[in-house]
Amino acid sequence: MRGLAAFILVFSVWASVVRAEAPGVLGIAVTMAEDEDFFAAMIAAKQAGADAATLSLFWDETMVDGVYAPKMDWATQANSFYPTARFRLALTLPVIDTVADRRPADLRGLAWDDPAVLAGFAEYATAVIGRLDRVDLTHIAIGNEVDGLLATPDDWAGYGRFYAAAVKVVKGLRPDVPVGVTMTWPGLNGPNAAQAQALAAQGDIWLITHYSLDAGFHIRPPDEIAATLDAMIAMAAGKPVFLAEVGYPSDGCETDEAGQLAFFQGLFTAWDSRAADIPLMSLVWLHDLSPAAVGELQSYYGVGDDCFGRYLGSIGLRSFGGEDKPAFAWLRAR
Repeated sequence: MRGLAAFILVFSVWASVVRAEAPGVLGIAVTMAEDEDFFAAMIAAKQAGADAATLSLFWDETMVDGVYAPKMDWATQANSFYPTARFRLALTLPVIDTVADRRPADLRGLAWDDPAVLAGFAEYATAVIGRLDRVDLTHIAIGNEVDGLLATPDDWAGYGRFYAAAVKVVKGLRPDVPVGVTMTWPGLNGPNAAQAQALAAQGDIWLITHYSLDAGFHIRPPDEIAATLDAMIAMAAGKPVFLAEVGYPSDGCETDEAGQLAFFQGLFTAWDSRAADIPLMSLVWLHDLSPAAVGELQSYYGVGDDCFGRYLGSIGLRSFGGEDKPAFAWLRAR
């Protein structure tokens, strides 16, 4: 981020931005275009109707020997920026990030409910959340897509005990903020569905990510989204569903820009009548990633599949060069 003076200058025109209306809280994961202009990206997100942004602060990048020592102090910068910008923030403490255990190296080999892990998490959560005291948090997620890593019944049981203790820590720091654990929609319906659903049900909210992919990373038809949202609401059994991530590529296998536009049109039409049950939805991403960043993510996930790469490389609402795709143009015009 640039300095606060630049922020004030840019946001002197903030009130003139025409924003789309959404039935609930609309978040956008703000990725920057090739020019790396953060403020231009934030204004674009506002134009698309965003009320909130997202922030993930990895445990192993945030804490060094139990002390808060990140290379970049995003929490403190967020605490200065987002309240003044009148943006809410969705916070993830990704102790698990899909396929990766993101605990510090000295804790990674321990059981999830080991006292040292619980004590380390308390230090981590206190350091991060304590630096976000001015930010209006939509929710706090303890773990991102944890069904991607947890495999055995013992894994799920151990993480469940950790999660119960972690919730108490987080609630002690921000009792006003709903807490949950993020799951993928396929994980909530897959081989470990019983464990995933039981863990999700412990939270104040159900945090779900959804990308309309089949097992081979081919894109499912865009018109399935209304039925999918209904299935999520039914599974949550009365608790709010937060779509922590939802996206659709413009150049994946079996789709194009017209398919991406149709998906978002269907998504927002469905959301209009379901916002009481789905009060928050966060779109991924604002801009496409660079080819280098896509390659890094494919390595991180351990998936070299061409369809997966095309999905990762085209899931933005705008191109990496900063051009609007039809889906973004439609969102801005709503």
